Amino acid sequence: MNTKLKTLQMIHLALCAGVFLFALITIFLNRETMVFDANPQTTSPYNPLFPIFGLITLTGSIFFFRNLIAKIDKTTTADTKINMYQSAFIISSAFLEAGALFNIIGSFLSHNSFFLIFALANFVFLALKRPTKDKLISTLQLQYPDTEAL
Repeated sequence: MNTKLKTLQMIHLALCAGVFLFALITIFLNRETMVFDANPQTTSPYNPLFPIFGLITLTGSIFFFRNLIAKIDKTTTADTKINMYQSAFIISSAFLEAGALFNIIGSFLSHNSFFLIFALANFVFLALKRPTKDKLISTLQLQYPDTEAL
């Protein structure tokens, strides 16, 4: 089971690195023309769309993760629980990554760094979601023999 935790940590690292590198490239490409404008009149087509999508993916991530974790049967084997946790984690992380990338694209298209705030919010939640042994044990409520295998 140790390999499953390492796999989740590698997936998490790849998702975080992808969002971070894409944001850096976007900022680098638009550094000369980048502005910060939160006024809805000047950023009309983009302003409500990108931030709302970022917030929806943030809440969707939390909702789906909790919902999928709640569906895990407490009497099943630890291996099955960890597989269900992996699915919930990947779905939740995909939501957060989608919100971050969508706002980075909004920033790239409009040359407005205002959208990077919402990308940063999704990225922070994604970074804090890093799977650890302690989080796995507490979330899945694993007991002694199963915790030693992690």
